[in-house]
Amino acid sequence: MGIRDKENARDVVSNVGAIVGKEKKRLPPESIDLTQKAYYITKAQYRKLRMLSVNRGEDMSCLIREMLDRYLDEPEVN
Repeated sequence: MGIRDKENARDVVSNVGAIVGKEKKRLPPESIDLTQKAYYITKAQYRKLRMLSVNRGEDMSCLIREMLDRYLDEPEVN
């Protein structure tokens, strides 16, 4: 695959995203200190998260951070 082919492939991918209404990712402000980690979730959880992401037009990472904040801010009940 040549350089032109790769450029054309990138254009096709970006156009497909635009056609299906995929929103551009909203990146967090640079002032937020982020770290990248890998965690295992079920396929069902991934599908639900993906659907929520599409419906809200938000990045999946943003949604996960929001959910974690809500969960971690709840008082523990023991």
